[in-house]
Amino acid sequence: MSSKKHKRKTVKNNSHEKKKTLSLLSRYPRLFIGVGVVLVLISILLLTVGYVSDAKIGVSMISFFFGGCFIIFANSTLPKKLKHD
Repeated sequence: MSSKKHKRKTVKNNSHEKKKTLSLLSRYPRLFIGVGVVLVLISILLLTVGYVSDAKIGVSMISFFFGGCFIIFANSTLPKKLKHD
């Protein structure tokens, strides 16, 4: 077998490459930032408006936690702009 034919066979055989699967968070980061901001605002409104009970405090803390997580993770998946100096 000539060396040229052998080189062609090795280049052609790239079956070990993995394909990336995109999650919803990486596809729509701005949407998840918006959802996170809405959840944080809901948690603040639950604590400030009306009678504060233990159930409202629990729901507002859960909403605040998930809203913050959505904002942080979606912000990390946003494409970064490169500065050309």
